[in-house]
Amino acid sequence: MEQEQPSVELSGVGYATRILIGTTIVALLLRAVGDASPLWAMISVVVVSEPQLGTAVLAFWSRLLNTLIGCLIGLACLAVAGPAFWALPLGMSLAVLVCTYLVRVPLSWKIAPVTVALVMAAGISGHSATAALDTALRRTGEVILGSAVAVSVAWVASRRWTVAPPASGQDASE
Repeated sequence: MEQEQPSVELSGVGYATRILIGTTIVALLLRAVGDASPLWAMISVVVVSEPQLGTAVLAFWSRLLNTLIGCLIGLACLAVAGPAFWALPLGMSLAVLVCTYLVRVPLSWKIAPVTVALVMAAGISGHSATAALDTALRRTGEVILGSAVAVSVAWVASRRWTVAPPASGQDASE
């Protein structure tokens, strides 16, 4: 009597493996191009990594969209209000309103206001729109890279890390 084989995709082990592979890939890629701090790419790998490929793709698009919204709102607030600390909570609140009422993809609603804070904080602390623009571009690029790597790892995992069902006509309990 043949026993049913367990799936190789154990939830905790599979997730940890995907995080290990994805964060290592983005760290090595960014180090190769001279980026000593791949933090946002690594965080994006974690945020986008999902057990199912379809869910990872949705997380990718949500993360990307909310990051872009946060960057644009942060830069717009800096352009209108200048590097003023009082504008930071307003920008974050505006991002929440845009995401909840216009975008309506709740998977990463918190990403947009956090991105506003990061972009505006760079502009406020550096008293410079250039610092904010650099932060916005760096964050967006790293989010795209980390998210794309997470989806790629999910795709490979969906092809490699699951046990095939028994061949047709065979019963697993035989």
